[in-house]
Amino acid sequence: MTNNLESQILLQNLLERFKPANDGGYVLPGELTERELRALTHALEHLKQTAELPQDTSENTKSIDIPIEKREETATTEPAAPELAPESDTKIGNPESAPEETKHSINFTPVNMNSMSLPLPKNNVRVCLDFGTAMSKATLISEESDDDSIEDIEVISLGIPGDQEEISENMLVSSVFIDDVGKIWFGQAAVHMSHIQPPEAHRQRLDNIKRYLSEEGLSTKVGQQFNPTGSDITYEDMVLAYLSYFTWTMNQATALRGIEKNVLRRFAMPCFDRMKHVQVVNKLKQLLGEAQVLADTFDSQFASGIVLTDFLNAIQQIRKKNLKFNFIREDITEPLGVAGSLISWEENVNSLVMVIDIGAGTSDFSLYRMKYDEKSKKSAALEIKDSNRGITEAGNHLDKLLQGVILSKANIRRDNPIYLNTFGALNLHLRDYKEALFRDSFISATLFNGDVVEITLDEFMALPQVRSFSNSLKDCMQEILNNISPSFVHAAPNNALAVALTGGGAQLPMVKVLANGTISAHGKTLNLVQTQEFPRWLAAEYPELEQDYSRIAVSLGGARKNILQASGPASITCDPVGEYALETY
Repeated sequence: MTNNLESQILLQNLLERFKPANDGGYVLPGELTERELRALTHALEHLKQTAELPQDTSENTKSIDIPIEKREETATTEPAAPELAPESDTKIGNPESAPEETKHSINFTPVNMNSMSLPLPKNNVRVCLDFGTAMSKATLISEESDDDSIEDIEVISLGIPGDQEEISENMLVSSVFIDDVGKIWFGQAAVHMSHIQPPEAHRQRLDNIKRYLSEEGLSTKVGQQFNPTGSDITYEDMVLAYLSYFTWTMNQATALRGIEKNVLRRFAMPCFDRMKHVQVVNKLKQLLGEAQVLADTFDSQFASGIVLTDFLNAIQQIRKKNLKFNFIREDITEPLGVAGSLISWEENVNSLVMVIDIGAGTSDFSLYRMKYDEKSKKSAALEIKDSNRGITEAGNHLDKLLQGVILSKANIRRDNPIYLNTFGALNLHLRDYKEALFRDSFISATLFNGDVVEITLDEFMALPQVRSFSNSLKDCMQEILNNISPSFVHAAPNNALAVALTGGGAQLPMVKVLANGTISAHGKTLNLVQTQEFPRWLAAEYPELEQDYSRIAVSLGGARKNILQASGPASITCDPVGEYALETY
């Protein structure tokens, strides 16, 4: 059933979809979703009920459903707050007089362990999860039981159960928000909820949750700007909350295909040093397994928000059981996932390829020698030793630079009384402003105080910090070539280094230039050549994936049967022993 809060979110989303028409008025692109239609119906019924109320104020008059504290405010000379406006940090009246009835009376949701007792999953069906800083993706691949060279690829439509089809059907917004009544919201609903908060509350949503995996902050308590409740939560809890939502959307989207909830799954990772890699892999395996149990437990609550204390109790109950999650399998680096998507394994390829995956949180690099094996009549990709790199110069870095430019042009500095209000309100829309800047070459940013700041793309690209960002990417390419065995550079086919650009930042101008010109290492100069933006084999078999390919490449390649052998990376071109290779069929 649609409630007032859900209706408000859906109706706000619907209003944002209206576009000005050339001849005046507005038009609505696309179609209404089922939930938007229900929200409109709910709003109409609510208005009818209000209109039918008698004007008599006697005791027999039917009252409008207003929270208790709002009724008390109405009885005084204070103006009544809107029904759905969350509390801000500035309380009206005496906070100690807030009635206890407004707090959630929790009947904890029983933990659902059904997935743990399912039969062993099929070995010829697997999912690869790509937990992204901005957007998360997942791909399901199955092979024929009698011929595993025939694979069926499905990029999972996470956006449909996530109720964000207008943004993407194949990608899920990576956001979490805790409202003032203690509910956790996920994905695009988290974005909508954060937008209806009063700016003076200085509330923020968590948009960059993934970065806490790579930083030493998982056990840190979440600050009040993210958590206005009295419950202590850590960033690890918030990572787990999002992974539970991510897992739930995967389950919902694959259920009609008869895919069991304990389907085998791999997961993508940024490039870390060896010690950090081991730590993060172990932690993610645990969290992804727990996420499945939580997805089952709160199956009917993700769309309408989960009470935080209920969620924290479920985590405690799960961890008392010391569970083993055998369906959580291999990790893959993000560049490796891309490499797995580049060729069909039946093509005759011969190239030296550098994969550069530009995400929101990290930019990840790796180098591969792709060649055709005459014995197997298949192609193989060998990861070259010492070629993995991950740097933090990525999409979020540009977000922060843009934020700084806007605040600077508005002359709003830290000592300004409205700095916190402006910073917080701007932060909620920053990603949209950046995308608009690179798409339209111009933005007009409206600030908390109503001022409008205009930025052009040329102006932004001329910033020394942006040029430094571009140079950091080039320096990383150069460092990799300098550190690998010279044999790979000297034996590069056609004297060329092929560059595969993927990730959400693949189309940025400072990224596109990485595949132009030349690069020199070990006394040899190689021509830089960009690989096809959409691989030929996918264009032939799955043309519908072209638009999203740069963002789904990691999960698509990572879910294929071909996975790196554990025997170690190739160190020199002439040494076939110890190759870190993608298996062929």
